[in-house]
Amino acid sequence: MSAEQIDGGGAAATELTEVLRDMDASLSLRKIKSSLERLNCSADTKALLMDLARITLTVGERIVAVGRKIISVAFDLVERYPNTTFGLVVGLTLSVLVSSVPLLGFLLGPLLTPLFLAFGLSMGALADFKELGVRSRISELEQKFAIISTKS
Repeated sequence: MSAEQIDGGGAAATELTEVLRDMDASLSLRKIKSSLERLNCSADTKALLMDLARITLTVGERIVAVGRKIISVAFDLVERYPNTTFGLVVGLTLSVLVSSVPLLGFLLGPLLTPLFLAFGLSMGALADFKELGVRSRISELEQKFAIISTKS
C-alpha cells in the first residue's frame, strides 16, 4: 500500500512518504554492528542493542526498521554532542553513587539525582555550544584548503 492509497494523495500521504523515507535513511545493520563492536561495554549490552536494532514495524505492506532508526539517532547525538553525552553519564554516575550510600542515599538520592543530571547536561551542553563555533570555523578552513589544493 503506497502513501497515496492511504490518503488519496493528500498532504498526509506526502507526510507519510517523507517519514518512511527518513526511516529508511538509518544506518544498516552491518554498520550498527560494527559501531557497537567498538563500544567499551559488555557483550550483553551489545547484544541487547543489536536486538533493538532489529525491531521492525509493518505499515501497510511496508516494513519499517524502527530499531535501526533509534540506534542511528543515538549514535548521531553522541557524535554531535559528545560533551553533553559525557555530562549526562557523569550526572547519572554521581546519582547512582549517592543513591547507593546506606541510609543517606535513600534520603539524598531523590533530591540530588535531578540536580546532578541537570548540572551534567548543562555543563556538557555549554561545552558543546562553545566548541560549535570553533568546529564550524575549522570546517570552513578545511573546505578552503581543499578548494585550494584542487586548483593548484
